[in-house]
Amino acid sequence: MSMSTQKKQFTDYFTDFAQKWVPDSYVIALILTIVAFILALIFTPASPFETVIAWGKGFWTLLAFSMQMSLIVITGYALATTPICTRLISSACSKPNSPTGVYVYCVILSTIGYYLNWGFGLVFAALICKNLAVQAERKGIAIDYRYLCGAGWTPFFIWHMGLSGSAPLLVATADHFMVKEMGVIPISMTIFHPYNLILTAASIIAILVLFGFVLQPKNKEKMVSISQWNPALAQIDPPAADTKVEIKTPSEWVTYKPWCSYIIGLMFLAYLFYHFFILGQSLDINVLNFLFLTLIIWLYGSPAAMLKAVKASTPAAWGVILQFPFYAGIFGIMKFTGLVDTIAAWVISFSTTTTFPAIAAILSSIISYFIPSGGSKWVIEAPFLIPAGKALGVPDAQTVIAYMFGGDLTALVQPFFAVPFMAVCGLEFKDFVGYSFVAFIVLALIMIFGLTFIPFAV
Repeated sequence: MSMSTQKKQFTDYFTDFAQKWVPDSYVIALILTIVAFILALIFTPASPFETVIAWGKGFWTLLAFSMQMSLIVITGYALATTPICTRLISSACSKPNSPTGVYVYCVILSTIGYYLNWGFGLVFAALICKNLAVQAERKGIAIDYRYLCGAGWTPFFIWHMGLSGSAPLLVATADHFMVKEMGVIPISMTIFHPYNLILTAASIIAILVLFGFVLQPKNKEKMVSISQWNPALAQIDPPAADTKVEIKTPSEWVTYKPWCSYIIGLMFLAYLFYHFFILGQSLDINVLNFLFLTLIIWLYGSPAAMLKAVKASTPAAWGVILQFPFYAGIFGIMKFTGLVDTIAAWVISFSTTTTFPAIAAILSSIISYFIPSGGSKWVIEAPFLIPAGKALGVPDAQTVIAYMFGGDLTALVQPFFAVPFMAVCGLEFKDFVGYSFVAFIVLALIMIFGLTFIPFAV
């Protein structure tokens, strides 16, 4: 009991610290812009006016990337709320018949969602938590809803190692912003490289063991079911039926009937066939968005149904739209004033070829707490991580993978990405961060040892 009390006290301390000292993510972007400006003045010969010019030159360099990442969020969110996905969630969540089964199912299903698409996974995992909690209560299975949500949130750690990882998809795209420095790196060298796959598998197994067995609450008196937490959450709504609309005009027929969508959907499928099977090309950030658009067009059917879902999904992308230009401005300061060269030299000074991946991941983890974004943060870090790795003889692909692991680790103790997850689950971050913090420590150790000792074959 004392250990549980100590853990709760630590969780409260950590959460209070974050709430007191960490401002809104947009404000962080502004503060980091000022910090980059000051660092450029101190460590480079650039004048204040020259630094402002560098900032302005970089400010609009990420417009294409901002659109790409916005679509990842919107299409993933819309896919998670399709009627067929809702039915599959209900069916899958009816399988477990024990507390261990409930928690293990939660980890496995959430992991699949995050691996496929992080925007989809955030909503999918939250819906999994709610559905598992409701069905467990109906069966008389005693589980703690807060702990279950911790089990559903923690696998978010692996999203960047999956199919929507922004850094590996970006460097696999022909015109990415650092193509001159590192060329195009196919996802076979990042997402599907054994170095990444082995470390990702080890991380997933660790999460399964932690939440399925090690951390599982045993005292039923202290458990809180979903209906005890909030009775309104315990109501699972059936998939919404198509609204019957009396069609009176040709425009209404086109809008509320699926035939137009299906014709366009066939065009999407034909292009995907051409891309993968005729050209033999791999997945990149544009093709991923193309694939998810294909899915939601087919699964929603009528243009009206898809438009409704996309409109509901769009608010989730506001952070990307507003903040990415400021991060691009920081990139401009770092690149055009020479600040990137100074930081690269600093990283090289205390790294070796063996230790660099782990050091790069740790540095990325620290930065992630204040820049909670996989894509925009890569724009800031890549200009100094890639040159530093090259100087030490570390392959660019290995540096990208180290960044992927380091950037995602901090998400377990930083609430920025968890906002849509918390909204669906009806919890605050402090309600489950104590559990994800334990996983944070374990996964950090696995990350450091894995990046250091797993061989990277070029």
